[in-house]
Amino acid sequence: MNVSIKNTRRLALLVLALALSLSSMWGQRLLADTRLQITLDDGTDVVLFRADQTSNWYYLPPSETIRIAERENGDKEFLFIKFTTDDKVENGGAQGGLLHFLVVWGLEPDQTNELASKLKEVRSSRAKVAGPVEMQPREGTSFALTSATLLDKDLTRTLVISGVAPVMEGGRAAIAARLDKNGAQLLEAAMKKNRGATDFSVEFYYDFTTVVSAADATYKYNLDIKQSQGDAMVYDLIKKELDNEPELYDQAIALYDKNKTEMPKGCEVADGLQNLMAGLQAIDIVAGNTSGGGTGSAFEYGTSESMMRKMYDFFRQKEVVTVEWSSSIADERVDAVQDAFFQMFLQDAAEPTMPEYMSLNSNPGQQIEMGDDAVKNSAQGGYRFQSCTQLKTRRKVSKEISLKKFELPVTKPYPMVYNLPGGFPVREVNLNDPFFQHRDINFIVDVEAMDIFDQEINYVTVNVRKRRSGTEDFTDAATISPAVMKDKGRLAIITYARNGDGNTETYEYQAKWSLRGGEVYPENPKWLKGNWQAVTLQAPIRPRDIEFEGDLEELREAGITRATLQLRYLKYGKETETNIPLTVSKNEPLVTGRIFTDREQTGYAYRFIINHKEQGKLATEWEAKINDDYVYASVPEELREKDTAWLQAAKDAANVLLQPGPDGTIKPGEGILGKFKEILNLIGE
Repeated sequence: MNVSIKNTRRLALLVLALALSLSSMWGQRLLADTRLQITLDDGTDVVLFRADQTSNWYYLPPSETIRIAERENGDKEFLFIKFTTDDKVENGGAQGGLLHFLVVWGLEPDQTNELASKLKEVRSSRAKVAGPVEMQPREGTSFALTSATLLDKDLTRTLVISGVAPVMEGGRAAIAARLDKNGAQLLEAAMKKNRGATDFSVEFYYDFTTVVSAADATYKYNLDIKQSQGDAMVYDLIKKELDNEPELYDQAIALYDKNKTEMPKGCEVADGLQNLMAGLQAIDIVAGNTSGGGTGSAFEYGTSESMMRKMYDFFRQKEVVTVEWSSSIADERVDAVQDAFFQMFLQDAAEPTMPEYMSLNSNPGQQIEMGDDAVKNSAQGGYRFQSCTQLKTRRKVSKEISLKKFELPVTKPYPMVYNLPGGFPVREVNLNDPFFQHRDINFIVDVEAMDIFDQEINYVTVNVRKRRSGTEDFTDAATISPAVMKDKGRLAIITYARNGDGNTETYEYQAKWSLRGGEVYPENPKWLKGNWQAVTLQAPIRPRDIEFEGDLEELREAGITRATLQLRYLKYGKETETNIPLTVSKNEPLVTGRIFTDREQTGYAYRFIINHKEQGKLATEWEAKINDDYVYASVPEELREKDTAWLQAAKDAANVLLQPGPDGTIKPGEGILGKFKEILNLIGE
């Protein structure tokens, strides 16, 4: 019985699903084989595709259609500015260039009209230009640029592009760059008019889709195999599968010959399929694949899909199944259609069955060796042929299907490259608006003062004021401490904005020093004229290392056990005392003591306090030293000669030694520096 089915909804649905797998996202269904190229009068080549079953044509925008965007009044949306300042860069000035422009793509209106007219001439009066081909920006980078200047980080400080290529005709893309002075000059030179090419190209990367005639195919089968035909096929199949395994081959033939005698009779169609199933069973059993199950009936035994594929290929060799195929493209979706023919065969001719572990109708006394793994088909009892009754009832004994001009959507890349033309105007500007000018007011702590911070000073606060005409005066302050210097260094910067100030006078400042103990010096500092370059902050005091030396042997012979150098000087405007002892018994002929004197002070007053073995404590007269930090402990001649008057005066002076405060300061009215005021340049109490 020959039942022919020429229309199959199942395969048609499969083909339709494949065809729409990519094209469903496109509103246009463009036919690849309708590609048409038209050259406009200005030399622009335009490629068009016709939409399926319409008279609409869509064009691929040529690279030449990329252009600088325009405003409604016709002005180009292009800006290139070179700028400089009166100040040098190292002094806060700036130099360089600013580039910003917008680009669009698409035919100009007159080009579109010309294209529509020429399309009608070469096609028909009904043909019309419906717009550009729908394009999708490529995944990843769809908008890029090429420029030796703009992509050089040394010449271009900042470069920004808008990110994605425009999707629609007339959509804008933006490029902006900030160049240094060399980059600005180089780009200007490259963009001069009448140059063949400039140093700047815009690149758009798109994908577009057209429908391609992918394949022609005819698929048919006829399963009306007689038992005699099936029997002959089984021997061929066993030989094909076990030809390299003689022992297994003999076992499979013997097993098949035994089982085929028990197959049911009386099928009107496809009797030979029972033989083929029994043959598959014999191959599985001798190969060790016993999961198929069954009692020997070909319709109770199941085999794997992989074995069914072998059976399908075997049928194609025997021309039980024929597939005529021709394809124009290499595409996995085309391969899927070929595989669909096998799936259709499997669904039409076979049925699924679950494996059951039942005793196989093999000779119990016969020893069957396991075959090579390459022979095993991993039978899992997945499928068996349908019975002849089922095939007859379901009208699946034979079938024929034809696919003509099977179409698939194919996506192709489409790059567009535009070289920026020259001749655009370059503006120049000097950034000298006083409103935006700033001045840095720099205060630097003197190196000498850094040592003083560790011993005498907590911090210094600098107050700044700048009188401005026509607006509020500028005031600010900065504090410098050891912690600040450790983190930021010795420099403190106060920034002053001119804000339209026309007053050319410099700023004023005052410094207040926080001393150990909590005092602030001076309490009311004067306002001093500043300097725009920098102001060095000198501490109000400066260190002096006083060296006190004596001849220990001479002192010992004179009966002196200790000589103390007593110093008087001004510190923060107050008379202060410090003592530096030289003890003979310590055998140290030179001792050093540090004092801090007011910065303007040129020297200090000093005397000796002598500890004598016989005379007791003696104090010499006060003397002044100027710009000399070395004192020698000479033995007074009067002491050597034991001058009675001198000794008495020295003893009296020693008896009235004053006790200074904890910080060494002398009470007002008890000082002695007044007699040396002019010599020592003293300013204070």
